[in-house]
Amino acid sequence: MRQPIFWAVTVLLALHALGSSAYLLRFPAWRAPDEGAHFAYILYLFRTGALPVFQGMGKGTTYEAHQPPLYYLTALPIAAPWLRSESKHITAMFVLRVVSALWGALIVLCAFGLTLRLQSGLPTALPAALLSGGFATLLPMHLLVCASVGNDATAGATSSATLLWLCFFCTYHPSPVANRQSLRWGLATGVFCGAALLAKSSNLILLPLALLALLTTQKKVVAESRSKRKPHKKPMASHRLLPTAFCLLTFILTAGWWLVRNRVLYGDPLAMKAFLEGFATSPKPSYFLDKLGLSIPTYLVMVAQVTLFTWLGIFGEPNEAVKGLGRLAQGEEPTAGWVMVCSFIGIALLTALALGGLETCRRSWQALRGGEGRIALAHALPLLLLLLVFLEFVQFNRHFFQAQARYFYPAHAAMAHLFALGLLRFVPEKKAWWAVGIGFASLAVLAAIVWWQWASLPS
Repeated sequence: MRQPIFWAVTVLLALHALGSSAYLLRFPAWRAPDEGAHFAYILYLFRTGALPVFQGMGKGTTYEAHQPPLYYLTALPIAAPWLRSESKHITAMFVLRVVSALWGALIVLCAFGLTLRLQSGLPTALPAALLSGGFATLLPMHLLVCASVGNDATAGATSSATLLWLCFFCTYHPSPVANRQSLRWGLATGVFCGAALLAKSSNLILLPLALLALLTTQKKVVAESRSKRKPHKKPMASHRLLPTAFCLLTFILTAGWWLVRNRVLYGDPLAMKAFLEGFATSPKPSYFLDKLGLSIPTYLVMVAQVTLFTWLGIFGEPNEAVKGLGRLAQGEEPTAGWVMVCSFIGIALLTALALGGLETCRRSWQALRGGEGRIALAHALPLLLLLLVFLEFVQFNRHFFQAQARYFYPAHAAMAHLFALGLLRFVPEKKAWWAVGIGFASLAVLAAIVWWQWASLPS
């Protein structure tokens, strides 16, 4: 089994390197969303050795100064040689895009590992894992993020790694030293969650999922300890909470300094109040509902369409997606035929995702009925993460018009897993490799059309 896994990973990484390179070289300089502002963050770090302070849109060094620093701190040493001279800033930008692509490669590995872990023991484990990795690699949203200077790829990678870790220890069979093992799990989980928060503030949603996973697995560990090791002693409730306490401790040690800094500078740990005030002039739903007179259903349909287009990469970039949607409505879009082809593929992808969600619920329910709460949670975690990310998206769009699928990126590996499960429901077990071929072919066609038609749109 190890050799097929090795070759599958090699193929996925090679495909990712090819696709991300093609996109990052074709995407015009400074065209990605907020690319110049993210670059300014790194330039400020290079010149001052300090983190920038957020002052609002159009003020201060960069309007992305509220972002946590993990991407910028890891990218700075790599891009530093090209930051000294302004004439080399274009080169530095492409180098920073490569850094994003490297973070993206980690997402591909996590998607592959997540499905392989949750499908462990099934004959379709490797085809499903390969499908998951292929989706993570070839979806245009992923390739466009990897072609951008920004912290989205880091946010997705740290979120995916945390999800994989949670699913790993939820499906781990405890050893005789399970109680000690669970404490180590708690320590590591806090580091994962802290690193994810330092990539993007919205990744805070991983912490409650992590605490839930620790509590669920600890229940199992304590039960086995009572029945096999010391049945005459009833374990104290505090022992069951120790892994969660360790998780919170290492989370605070990893990311607490950032939360304290925000509290001192902006008045709250996540700087949400400062963010809302700093972007008060950004487009809001009220502009479309009150000034343009759109009905709520019409507005929601527009948000859904733009989000779908940016997920599929149609028109290549969020602002162009809005403009292109307007041209489509007026019958003036010259690439309407290609839009229809990509939309058809997108509907198929969404159908597979929905079926994967149903399959996840079925497996989780079966495990729960069998008394395997931790296994049930492991199967449910990808869907739970996607739902929490969706709720964050809805909440964000209550304040601003931000119909951009890249806000779903922290759940990219989760979506890849659900896609693989859903697609395999269409075919018999013996034809699983046919599903792999169909999935890869569809995603490759989609990625190629987006690269050819829209990835090079000028600003």
